[in-house]
Amino acid sequence: MNQVGRAAFRPLDPEIREDPYPTYARLRREHPVAWATTPASGYLGFWFVSRYDDVVAGLKDNRFGRELMKVFPAEAFPPIPEAHRPLYGMIANWMLFKDPPDHARLRRIAAPVFTLRAVTGIRPRLEALVAAALDRLPASGAVDIVSDFSSPLSIDIVSDLLGVPERDHPLIRGWVREITLGLDLVRTPERILAASARAAELIEYFRGLVAAHRRGTGDTLMDLLVQARANGEYLDDQELLASAVFFLFAGHEASSLLIGNGLKALAAHPDQYAAFRDRRVPAKALVSELMRYDSPQQIAFRHALEDVEFRGTAIRKGQTIGFGLGAANRDPATFPDPDRLDLARDDSRHLAFGTGIHTCAGSNLANLEAEIVFTELAKRLPELKVVGHERQESILVRGLTRLFVAMD
Repeated sequence: MNQVGRAAFRPLDPEIREDPYPTYARLRREHPVAWATTPASGYLGFWFVSRYDDVVAGLKDNRFGRELMKVFPAEAFPPIPEAHRPLYGMIANWMLFKDPPDHARLRRIAAPVFTLRAVTGIRPRLEALVAAALDRLPASGAVDIVSDFSSPLSIDIVSDLLGVPERDHPLIRGWVREITLGLDLVRTPERILAASARAAELIEYFRGLVAAHRRGTGDTLMDLLVQARANGEYLDDQELLASAVFFLFAGHEASSLLIGNGLKALAAHPDQYAAFRDRRVPAKALVSELMRYDSPQQIAFRHALEDVEFRGTAIRKGQTIGFGLGAANRDPATFPDPDRLDLARDDSRHLAFGTGIHTCAGSNLANLEAEIVFTELAKRLPELKVVGHERQESILVRGLTRLFVAMD
């Protein structure tokens, strides 16, 4: 069986960050369960799984989970510095980091607002927010479509769902940006400290928002969370606050990253963009293929809750496993000619939203938001020309910090 040895994968190497897909292809052939290291971040390493069938099997295997605190005694973990506690306290109750039965309970409470019917019902509001965001862009010149459009728009949409007044949307955007920098595996002590300070401010803001919604009977996501508590579903005050904040983060990132990744891919494939612009390809097919082709979330991390033999590899209890969603989405055993962007590809098996119990709860919202955005952009940009980009440094996700598009 495979053992920890020389790293077969270094995800932070510059050439891999820019284009990981040739490396993914090599790993699928030679090291389907590879040892990955990220020395620049001080992170010791993790197992990386790259084949589609293996990723699906691993994400559905209950020997892999999120809660190491249930596996090891408290003294096995280093103490959290006082200044960092607001940040780590905030995410401790996120359902993303919970295993059953708590995960199922938290997900069940929020499920009604993310059903296809519920999301379709808010389409007019989504269209209005997208139109307003596009109207704020200049009509000519190079525009940073990430910083000036997709990122603030995606945060505004989820803020709106949570019942945040429109006047406070810029405030929420600032908090989210700083906290996000402190949550990635690639982070500095300074980023963690700043993120923790912003987390304390965000929690206090949401505490007031929860109090306001206790007095009403609306139908926002915040109202549903409050009503679930009132109807006898067990959700303590900390879980309620944590759930509200989690949906703010979980609901915006995939959409924002997809818009940047998707526009860059379409600019490199003008024939495919023309097919969509001329309505020869429906928006739903476009979004599905863009999700597969350059997945916003590249890796879904789990921990071994016991000693495990997985695909011939001995994985020790407590070790981390990264299931490569981006690698799986380019597996030729599942997707013929996977490195080709083909908007006519009739295949919805991509793993951009994960699979198993942690499948993204907001996938319907992300899909609809992207369909509206790409449709409206195609109307305003008959020709799509990218004139520059900057890529973010991350292990968890793949995206751009800046993407300059010629508006004229």
